[in-house]
Amino acid sequence: MRHLCLLLALAALALPRLEARGFLEFLLGRRDLEVITVTDATPAGRRLAPPDRAHPQYYLAVSLGFRDLGGAMGGIKEPPVKDVLRLISAELAKQGYLPATEKSPPATLMLAYTWGTLNADTLRPDPDAPSVQLNRAQIVGFLGGRKLGFDSNFFDPLTAPITGLQTMSYDARNLYEIASEDFYIVVVSAYDLAALRQKKKELLWMTRIATPSLGFDLGESMPAMLAIAGPHLGRETARPVWMSATEKFKPNVKLGELQLIEYLGDAPLPVVEHPEASRKPKR
Repeated sequence: MRHLCLLLALAALALPRLEARGFLEFLLGRRDLEVITVTDATPAGRRLAPPDRAHPQYYLAVSLGFRDLGGAMGGIKEPPVKDVLRLISAELAKQGYLPATEKSPPATLMLAYTWGTLNADTLRPDPDAPSVQLNRAQIVGFLGGRKLGFDSNFFDPLTAPITGLQTMSYDARNLYEIASEDFYIVVVSAYDLAALRQKKKELLWMTRIATPSLGFDLGESMPAMLAIAGPHLGRETARPVWMSATEKFKPNVKLGELQLIEYLGDAPLPVVEHPEASRKPKR
């Protein structure tokens, strides 16, 4: 206890000279970046043969921009949109998804991108009682909890299991516990382009990527998030895929210096920005 008090006192002296993230690293050490990826496919999506670089699938794309999907939190540094789009498009290209051009075969897919935060939304009505998380079901669902046995009944007060966490598997318990954190996220959704042209919205697959945000910037996390999640883009996962970043994927890539000429060239990406993407989220 005495050593802890001394450590906190030293930390308090250092706090004015440290940013919030630096202070956490000073106190707790640098945490590993963990990435959770889940892809859901519809029956129509399952009928599509997975692409590869020899047999690509071509797409048009729309950007939905940055989104706060959970509790609002200020101070998030948003990376430039053009850098985010190039990161996503480059990883898709590695997996066999290429943007359609005048010289390419016609597009068969419409891809929608969004990225941002999914923060825990907590409420503390009684200062003497623990805080209550209002959106745990939302975060568990985003992380693929349905594939680990979480259904709507689990979070319904009238039907929730009465035996508590002991009813969960090891993986489900870990997912439930990490769902109390704040996350950076990327979502890529694929729609049938021919159906859209007939004004029918037919989802083929959706890949959701999340990483706990404590101790990281969104811009520095994105290259590692996409590198780790890349093999699962458009490929249905039986359960959430949870991986920690190895040294190969440490988030030390600077977006402004990123070059993706091998996959896409340096021409502007043909990604349409959705009108609502220009609206700033409420903070």
